[in-house]
Amino acid sequence: MTRFFQSLGFALALTLTSISSHADDNALMVQLQHMRLASIGVMTDFFMYTGLDGDSKYSRRMNTDMDSFNTSLAQAREGADGQQELIRHLNDIEDKWHHFTRSLNSNRNLVENQGFPSVQMVDELGRLNNTLVTRISTAYQQLAGESDTNPAIEKVRDMAMLLQEMTTQYAASAAMENSEVYLSEYKNTMQKMTSDFEFRLADLKVMTSQRSTDILMDNINSKWRFLRNSITRQHEMDVPFLVISYNDRIIRHLEELEGKIGS
Repeated sequence: MTRFFQSLGFALALTLTSISSHADDNALMVQLQHMRLASIGVMTDFFMYTGLDGDSKYSRRMNTDMDSFNTSLAQAREGADGQQELIRHLNDIEDKWHHFTRSLNSNRNLVENQGFPSVQMVDELGRLNNTLVTRISTAYQQLAGESDTNPAIEKVRDMAMLLQEMTTQYAASAAMENSEVYLSEYKNTMQKMTSDFEFRLADLKVMTSQRSTDILMDNINSKWRFLRNSITRQHEMDVPFLVISYNDRIIRHLEELEGKIGS
């Protein structure tokens, strides 16, 4: 009997360790996701800031996104305690983040002082941003490959990333002259991303078909229809600040949905 309880206790300890490890990995993935979204969001803010002649609203948004990134990075470092490979990832991410923010600040100063950007400097900023986001995604995918993540949660996070990139491209094309120069780092066209989001949204409806998520899905659907129509009109009757506002709301809804799926 004693041996039975010892075996049971050992099995229970292994189960609790596994649950704890899964929870830790998911918390780290959440922080990496927040870092990805903040990184791309900063570019949206910068394009709007530049196109609107240094509008203070978008300067504040840039600062907020940068603070969000730094907070998530610090929390990821706390959660990665003892995980040497992940710590190496985070060190590299932080290094790339510093390179990006230095370029961002130089671009902001140029817009503030002379009223318009340097094409070469903005092109470099986009390259650094793309490198940073790719690096964060590499760390994220490694954790995802080692974790038992709910497929619906992964789809929600992919959709948030897709939406953020769409809005960045939209902001560049709506607010910037010669916008095609600034979009060279983006591999996916707006048409492809719109179509991809539609397919994923349809899949998500099936995967989350339950009463507790109905209201959220309705909110996402209605706001997406506005966003899609604004994007596909190719800036007829342009309202870029509304597009960005709706993007923010949909991402918040997606994060709420993720919480309901994971509960």
